[in-house]
Amino acid sequence: MRTPILYLTLGCMVLASCTIVPGSHMRRGLFMYNDTPPEYVEATTEMDYIPINSTVVANLNIRVSEEPAYSPELEKAVAEYNYKIAAGDVLTITVWEHPELTIPAGSFRSAAESGTEVKADGTIFFPYAGRILVDGLTTAEISAEVRTKLASVIRNPQVDVRVADFRSQRVFLSGAINQPGNLPINNIPLTLVDAIDKLGGLADDADWETIYLTRNGVRQVLSLRDIYEKGELAGNLLLQNNDVIHVPRFDANKIFVLGEVNMPGSLFLSRNGTSLAEALSESRGINEDRADGRGVYVLRNTGIDKDDAGYPVYKAQIFHLNASSAVGFMLADQFPLQPRDVVYVSAAPIARWNRFLSQLLPSIIATDRVGDIENN
Repeated sequence: MRTPILYLTLGCMVLASCTIVPGSHMRRGLFMYNDTPPEYVEATTEMDYIPINSTVVANLNIRVSEEPAYSPELEKAVAEYNYKIAAGDVLTITVWEHPELTIPAGSFRSAAESGTEVKADGTIFFPYAGRILVDGLTTAEISAEVRTKLASVIRNPQVDVRVADFRSQRVFLSGAINQPGNLPINNIPLTLVDAIDKLGGLADDADWETIYLTRNGVRQVLSLRDIYEKGELAGNLLLQNNDVIHVPRFDANKIFVLGEVNMPGSLFLSRNGTSLAEALSESRGINEDRADGRGVYVLRNTGIDKDDAGYPVYKAQIFHLNASSAVGFMLADQFPLQPRDVVYVSAAPIARWNRFLSQLLPSIIATDRVGDIENN
């Protein structure tokens, strides 16, 4: 009596194997009769299969230039830099041999408190010179303007103009910086690296490859890694008023290690990059009892394109490594991973068979018990 029941059970399990064998297709419960809603268009996927060998590794690790990139634009901008006065700045105007025209700071007042503040309309008032429009001028230009106006009452006036307090222009820094905040722009040129250093440098969890600089409503992406490690000074921009710098955390710079490893999960990419071998090591290595060393894969999303009809085409690369030999692990150590890569270690055939048996065994035992009950 047991044999027919056992055969019947095995037959049902073979017919339903598409739902119990790992890796098979499963129908979604939300759409009982159709896999996708009728208004959805089936997406197209283009995949490139690339075996990981010495040629591929050499091309992935190639450097465009070994020499630091010289930036004449930055040097010219720094050399020609002149602070422009704006509303809110406080000026100290000194007329030599005419102390009556200069308000002394005194012991209880700083130079900023006793200076001449630029009004909201960009003007200042100075005795015998009257109202002077100084917005957008340098201190040298303001000095010349005051000297010209005083020439009618003072013979050969000697005028010195300095900024006592820089209040009109600032840059703003946020994100993974040790002391996020704002910095005033003054008469000393302020670059991106200078601004970050003045606020304590980058935090430990900063993503130094993706720095966002927003200027006049336009955002651009810069890399501090290129500046610090490669000397690419072109990215070390001279900052301007109201520039907003955001340093994101590297939360998004994750990779995922799945399959037959001892500790599957997600890992953060290090600042200096993470190789395939390092990712496998951080996951406590390949499971020797279940893994197939010939099947180590790296799945990489390379973007979305559109076909002739305008529908999306998802593109991906699948890198395949045979890690069953020492050469394979050497290649894995030279293979650089990118953010959001998925590392998958496939199971050995015997492991897949054992899993199938482990799912089949409870049904066989249950069938055997039913037969015992019927015989009794």
